[in-house]
Amino acid sequence: MPLTQVGNELQEVDFGELIRSISQGIADSQRALDLASIQTLVVLSKTPVDVIPEVSEVIVGAPFQVNVSGQSPVTVTGARVLASASEPVQMNALQAGLLPTFYQFTEATIQLKVSIQLREAQQTDTDGSKKGGVFAFASNVNFRTQNTFSYSVDASASVSVTMRPVPPNARLTPSVITVNTLGGGKPTVTINS
Repeated sequence: MPLTQVGNELQEVDFGELIRSISQGIADSQRALDLASIQTLVVLSKTPVDVIPEVSEVIVGAPFQVNVSGQSPVTVTGARVLASASEPVQMNALQAGLLPTFYQFTEATIQLKVSIQLREAQQTDTDGSKKGGVFAFASNVNFRTQNTFSYSVDASASVSVTMRPVPPNARLTPSVITVNTLGGGKPTVTINS
C-alpha cells in the first residue's frame, strides 16, 4: 500500500479502537503461539527416536614405566577408562525428554506518531440507537498540523515486542511411570511428575 493511502487510512481512526485493535492482535498472536506449542507436543509424542539409555565406564589398571635418571625404570600404577554403550532403545521424542518451547509476550511497546484530536460526535449503533459525546480521534501528522503546531515528524508506526520462553504448563507435562522388573527381585516403580 503506498504511503499516501496509509495516511488516508489513518485520518479518521477512533483512538480507543486503534489501541483495542493492536491489543487484540497481540492476544491473537499469543493464542497462535500457545496452540503451535501444543501441536508440537502432540508431534513429539508420535515421533520415534533411538536413545542409548546407558553408557558404562569401567576403570581398569594400566601400569606403565617411568624412566628415572640414573636408575632403572619404575613401574607406576596407572588407570584407563573403558567406555561402552548399551543397545539403542526406541521411544518417542517426548519420552526421551524433548519438550516444546512455550513463548509468552512479556511486553509490547507501541510507538505511533499521530495527532490526537478531541471532537464532539454522535455514533449510531446497528440497532439504530444513538450516543453522543466527546471522542478522541487519531490521525497521521499532516501538513496543516505540521505548519500550525510546528510538528516535524513523518507519519510512521513501530511495534517492538519482547517474547520470552516459559516452562510448559504442569498439566501439559505428562507423568512418567517407570516399572523396573530387572534384578530378579520385587519390581520397583518410579513416578516422575
